[in-house]
Amino acid sequence: MKISTQIVCLLYFFMFISVHAQSEYADDTTTDISNFEISKQLPKISKDSTQIEMIARIDLVLIWMKKEHYKFNFASPLVYAENALLLANKITDKSYLHETRSILGNIMLRIKDTANAKAMFLKSLKDAEASNDSTIILASKGNLANAYYYTGGYKHKAIATYIDGLEIAKRLKDTTRIFIMHHNVSRIFIENEDIENSQYHISESARYLEYLDNPFYKSGQLRNEGMLYVLLNQPEKAIERFKQNIKIAERTEAMDGIIEGHQGYIKALELKEDYKTLYEVSKKLKFYTDKKAKDDDNQTIDAVKSSTRIARYKEQIQSKELEKERLEHQAEDRGFVLFVVLGALISISIIFAQTYKSNIKRKVLIKHLEDKNALYLEAKMQSDELIKAKAKFFATVSHELRTPLYGVIGLSSILLENKDLKKHENDLKSLKFSANYLLALVNDLLHINKIDNHSFTDEEVTFNIEDLSATIISSFEYIRLQHENKIEITISKDVPLLLKGNSVRLSQIFMNLIGNACKFTEKGVISLDIKAIEHTGNMVKLQFIISDTGPGIEQHRLKEIFNEFTQIESELGSRMYQGTGLGLSIVKKLVEQGKGSIMVTSEIGKGTTFQFDLEIKVASESEKKPIPILDFKQLISKRILIVEDNRINQTVTKRILEQADVVCQIAQNGEEAVTLAKQFSYDLILMDINMPVKNGIEATKEIRTFNKFIPIIALTAVEIEEQKYQIFDCGMNDIILKPYDIDLFKKTIIANLSPQVKDELRKLA
Repeated sequence: MKISTQIVCLLYFFMFISVHAQSEYADDTTTDISNFEISKQLPKISKDSTQIEMIARIDLVLIWMKKEHYKFNFASPLVYAENALLLANKITDKSYLHETRSILGNIMLRIKDTANAKAMFLKSLKDAEASNDSTIILASKGNLANAYYYTGGYKHKAIATYIDGLEIAKRLKDTTRIFIMHHNVSRIFIENEDIENSQYHISESARYLEYLDNPFYKSGQLRNEGMLYVLLNQPEKAIERFKQNIKIAERTEAMDGIIEGHQGYIKALELKEDYKTLYEVSKKLKFYTDKKAKDDDNQTIDAVKSSTRIARYKEQIQSKELEKERLEHQAEDRGFVLFVVLGALISISIIFAQTYKSNIKRKVLIKHLEDKNALYLEAKMQSDELIKAKAKFFATVSHELRTPLYGVIGLSSILLENKDLKKHENDLKSLKFSANYLLALVNDLLHINKIDNHSFTDEEVTFNIEDLSATIISSFEYIRLQHENKIEITISKDVPLLLKGNSVRLSQIFMNLIGNACKFTEKGVISLDIKAIEHTGNMVKLQFIISDTGPGIEQHRLKEIFNEFTQIESELGSRMYQGTGLGLSIVKKLVEQGKGSIMVTSEIGKGTTFQFDLEIKVASESEKKPIPILDFKQLISKRILIVEDNRINQTVTKRILEQADVVCQIAQNGEEAVTLAKQFSYDLILMDINMPVKNGIEATKEIRTFNKFIPIIALTAVEIEEQKYQIFDCGMNDIILKPYDIDLFKKTIIANLSPQVKDELRKLA
């Protein structure tokens, strides 16, 4: 409908009101509210009603007005305000008059009538100061601060008024008002992008929210926390808050809360560059903003109609008797009513014109957003293709590098055990160290790729934090002795030793941070401190501090230290240790994946300290499972078929097993493996995956047609996440990733020869 048509319809509507106004007011002593269900619950009031009867009625009216106000339904509270104001002037307790003014003034703020709202709040403040009523002074200051907030250019005055009110609220120990003041101030600081003040007031409001059971307050708090995380560039945490905010707002039918939640959600998604989800959320936002625009139009009509009624009752507010007021209104001139209505019509016309103009702007903005989202989605598709290509590249590189490394590491390990080569021991150790170092670089590249592709497994196991720390520290014994360092572990007494969580993730964080400290520190001290900083139910928040007395890192480098491919340099500017520069990037991503945070401090010449927090479950003793005891003698005389096409790998695997007195036989490919499996009896088959003639997957499927029980273990140099489904689906029992640790290799074979301990060993591995 065109705006001109709407105005004409409204004109007829208000003319109808003016014609019937006199009879309408004459028939009802206390305002016609029959269209609202609250009227059915109200006790009847007459000129002879007692204070108790009037208080009972106004209590119910105020409860309903608050409920409707929180739902942003402004028309019905305006109608009830007429009745409440009349009654409040007749009641001795003037707090009822203040509360009615408070609700009415806040509704005026919502319909953009800030001037009248401020006047109403100032009058309440003046009356409260005259009577020295601290409670009403506090509430009036809060309302007045709201009015300043909604008046352009007065936000500084709003902050000052909120702070004044906060001091009074603390003196009165008014938990609700303290929360509201902190909440509103933090909102302004967020809009001003003042992170420090926002953090303080949000933390304070969160503290007092714990004592309040109010969904509207909870929704607002979550929205503020979400916006703070947007300012802190932490989109994941922001999204979590906005989702909760929206859920509560939808449940309580708070339309502004729903819209603000979606607006914040979009900002967080833009930071995250999740354009697909952003597009879906934008559609929801458009639906709610359109609905609110429609509701606002209806509310505006109802609000103006109610405002007209309030204008008719201005003289009633000062009257002492309801019956006298009714008779006086019957005598009023219809021309006055028409004058007021026409004035209201002009106001509503202006509001409709502004609404119409706003709708046009909103549609243009939404169209722009839709176009932008389309571009984002196209860019996202291209990005996804690049990610897939990168993942495929890493898988190929993994296989091509790991296969020869398997031969180098395996042969050097075997040669180190040969007593005849004792004079070449140092050379062989250097060879093995170099191969292991190259393997570590390959693993870093694969690891960062796995985290970025969200394919990092997050499995929970029960572990002892003291044992885990000691095991990690012991793995650095060689480099510790080389650099003449001392490594200390301090675990606070309040730290539960038995935990349940991702021990692999924690181990990798330790390995990278302690490894860096060991490499860059000489004749110094490296310390690992573990503290419990918070206990919540069966969860404990642990703080890990890893510090060293090494050369330190320059302050300007600290900002980029967690970036990928950034290498730490010594104070002289030369790199003492080469690497991919991925270790600290992996650490940061693993900590954030565990929903924690990490920070670093350093001083040149004095050392570096890394500190991170993680929340982990506390395990009970009943969850602790015994470590299976494996005896390598179980391998003696076992017959194992090695299916491998690479001759060096054949030699390495065979020699490792023969040292354990295993009887081995070689198959060059999958076809030959099937033939041998039919002719001979084996205790276990080690099956390579990528082979000519017939690969390991095909060979296993064929063997399973005539032998369903023999254990078959996959040998692969490809990341198992890429092939795990295929490997187990074809009938294999387990996986060993090349190049492998010799002890773990033997343990895995024993576990598959002894099915009862297989699952426990796999968890340990």
